[in-house]
Amino acid sequence: MSAHETALTKSLDGILTHRAQSGLPLLAIDGPFLSSPTDFFSNDYLSLSTNPCLRELFLQKALSAPRLFGATGCRLGPGNGEAYRALEERLAGFFQSPDALLCTSGCVANEAFWSTVPQPGDVLIFDQLIHSSIREGVRLSQIPKDMQYTFRHNSMPGFKRCLEDALKKHHARIVQGTGTVFVAVESLYSMDGDFSPLEDIVRTVEALVPTGHAHIFVDEAHTSGVFGPDGRGYVALLGLRGRIHTMMHTLGKAWGHRGAVLLTSPTVRKYIINYAKAFGYTTTMAHMDVYVLNSCLDIISGSKGQELRNKLVHIVQYAHTHLQNALRRLPAQIISLTLLSTHPSESDLDRAAAKRRAELKLHSPVIPLLTPHAVELADHLVGCGYNAAAVTYPAVKVSRVRIIVHAGNTEGEVDRFVEQVVEWATAKMQTIGQVGKRVGEVSGDSHKGRSNGNGRGVKGRL
Repeated sequence: MSAHETALTKSLDGILTHRAQSGLPLLAIDGPFLSSPTDFFSNDYLSLSTNPCLRELFLQKALSAPRLFGATGCRLGPGNGEAYRALEERLAGFFQSPDALLCTSGCVANEAFWSTVPQPGDVLIFDQLIHSSIREGVRLSQIPKDMQYTFRHNSMPGFKRCLEDALKKHHARIVQGTGTVFVAVESLYSMDGDFSPLEDIVRTVEALVPTGHAHIFVDEAHTSGVFGPDGRGYVALLGLRGRIHTMMHTLGKAWGHRGAVLLTSPTVRKYIINYAKAFGYTTTMAHMDVYVLNSCLDIISGSKGQELRNKLVHIVQYAHTHLQNALRRLPAQIISLTLLSTHPSESDLDRAAAKRRAELKLHSPVIPLLTPHAVELADHLVGCGYNAAAVTYPAVKVSRVRIIVHAGNTEGEVDRFVEQVVEWATAKMQTIGQVGKRVGEVSGDSHKGRSNGNGRGVKGRL
């Protein structure tokens, strides 16, 4: 047995084989590698990563930079410097936050916060579709399972029930003690493309939780740079500054680069620096990242950034309308488009939240194409040159191909993409119809001579 053929590798191969046989996707990153000029699948909302203005700004800064490459250590060691703190201070000012802490990714930022900041006796309430990195941080935290509450996705009645239940069960710790109720939500959920009813959540927390005993955390990964004044995000759009305790903004989506920043109080920042292993044991982002992110901020906060956001709003609205019109005549069993306005509301609270979202005229750049044949649709789109991928169980309960509209997309590109989707769906519908016809014929033949009580044979139906 060679060094690569061991009991461990046999065990792992067996698990992978079982995964594939059970119908779960066997993921790979080894190709094919597509370089389609039309992007409908990356998180590059403002198309900044390919923007020549960003490239020029960065090169101007880089040419005079004393250091560009690796930090060669963590922030608590040699991987620190004035440039990192200066960028944090600039980000804190831009987002109008008391303080800021740079992290190497959104996952690291979420894990660093949630694994350390909540204390014994604290309670956590989070949306059932919260990002896995927050769940992982919670798993490493000091909050026991019986003090973790999950509410139905974006359900205000569900959230209120969880909060009331938590306050009732842990009254002494929260109301009469030193405990804190932590609330974790995302601003925009990246799989369904829907927005959190954040205003209602904040009002409910402020009404029910004693002052000083709540901590609301908002993951703004998919709204940073896209929404709000100067692209400051969903919290800024809703005017909730000062009522949200911690925000996490990733810098690798609309910002077009990588990294993340936690926007919080100086005390929480200091605590994470001292206790979070995910932060303390991670090599700092390279010096060049600081120059790139400063260049990104120059664009996002300026007139060019607003121009890109205006383009994004237009093309997102166009894509929603075009897709809705094109898919309306296709059966939902083949493909359907989930729109915010079609979500069922279970109460007046949910209906009020839906009305508020309509008032804000929010259009998500994330559009899921729901289909039980997601892998086939993705394969078709790959064959057309798109860098598509299916999202299936266990990542989501309902399989889909998720598309993301960008500021750099054109109406013509949207038209061509929708044509390809409709072409696939029409062919799929015809295939299923032919199969159903054959099944009906076979079923009909097998029942010849039988009577259903009125002298007619029983026909099979799909």
